[in-house]
Amino acid sequence: MSLVVNHNMMAANVARNLNAHYSNLSTSTQRLSTGMRINSAADDAAGLAISELQRADIAALQQGARNANDAISLIQTADGAMGVIDEKLIRMKELAEQAATGTYDSTQRLMIESEYQQMASEITRIANATDFNGIKLLDGTLSGVHDGSEMTATGALKVHFGTGNDSAEDYYYIEIGDVTAQALGLGNASTYDEDRNRIIAEFKANLEKNMKGWDRGTEAQKAAYDSIQGLVDEFAAKINLIQTEMDAGGNATKYADAWNALTQEQKQFYGKGLPADMPPTDDQYAAMSQSDKEKVLYAYTRATIDFWGDADDDGDATTDGFANNALDITTTFDNNVAAANPQPGEAEAARAAVDEALHSMSVALETKWDAAGRTVATQEDAQLALDAINNAIIEKDKVRAHLGALQNRLENTITNLNVQAENLQAAESRIRDVDVATEMTEFTRQQVLTQTAVAMLSQANSLPQMAMQLVGG
Repeated sequence: MSLVVNHNMMAANVARNLNAHYSNLSTSTQRLSTGMRINSAADDAAGLAISELQRADIAALQQGARNANDAISLIQTADGAMGVIDEKLIRMKELAEQAATGTYDSTQRLMIESEYQQMASEITRIANATDFNGIKLLDGTLSGVHDGSEMTATGALKVHFGTGNDSAEDYYYIEIGDVTAQALGLGNASTYDEDRNRIIAEFKANLEKNMKGWDRGTEAQKAAYDSIQGLVDEFAAKINLIQTEMDAGGNATKYADAWNALTQEQKQFYGKGLPADMPPTDDQYAAMSQSDKEKVLYAYTRATIDFWGDADDDGDATTDGFANNALDITTTFDNNVAAANPQPGEAEAARAAVDEALHSMSVALETKWDAAGRTVATQEDAQLALDAINNAIIEKDKVRAHLGALQNRLENTITNLNVQAENLQAAESRIRDVDVATEMTEFTRQQVLTQTAVAMLSQANSLPQMAMQLVGG
């Protein structure tokens, strides 16, 4: 290499090496100060992408474990309330046993009956009052098909704890039935008015649930959804009329038509506990006790739901327009949907929603005239109540056993989630975290190289002075 003054190539070479060593020293310093091997995408692009996904899964798994813990708290709340219900059922069994013997007079039996009904009322109060974060637990709210499409989910409670949402490994459901006294078959039964209003409300809710989003969908869907509103009002009017018209008289034949259109099997199922004269004439109905009248009203309500929803209109009841194609729910609905020129599949989906709602309403009116468990006012009633209370305890214990099994599952789930998160954290650490020992060795190496380069740059910068000596000579 020639001795020149225009360029100092030795100094340039040393400066380049110094810059490289200094950059590496800076990287080592950053890694040691942050504790991370990857501080930017430039450090390891592939490693950064992999570790970011792992960090997201770790956070999700940790939150999933918290979700599962919350679900355990919910289950413990429900189980604790049912523990109190246990005490009430045991007391009711004790009262039934007391009333089943013949050593009490009517006054004393009324006292026993009063406490029995108070225990039943307290069971219902506990079931209706028990909630977790505002979610009712024991009144049947957490039963049925889960629907989480609105701000407040309905149906079974979905506990989500996995990192995805496409398999049963990521979630499962907590379903708790109705454990009110009425649902357990104990205490005073609900009245016809209460059940009738519930049926109407449930009919509307079922339709809205099964046709969710139709009011914001295609024009055909909107038209079909709009047709529901009139049908719901018609349905409510029909059901509300039954008691009014029967009590007013002159309508026995009208509702007898609906009853007679049922199959023999339906009559036996819907008519359990009915008076011998069924369907009754106006005079027979007027002479009935209030209890028997309500039995007839329940039977006619179920018959009306089935008969009015008969798409084939194979009944022949036409009195006062009670049932014909113009008022048949399914036929009216089909006609409205067809007029809207729906897309393929929309009409079928709409009809399925109506059919499901009608079926749900039909089975909602369960036969309820088995007096066992409803009262202990007489010795016979008390003896019948003993088995009914046992059945109620069994049904309640089924719910508790189910919840206990779910709690055990959730505890195992939490353990598994924590193990997953721990192992995933270890994998993420191997990618992202700095090995301090190795990096400290590299830091020392780069520090020595940098110091050496600085010293050599000082020497290289003095080389032009040699040329100046020659010029001066």
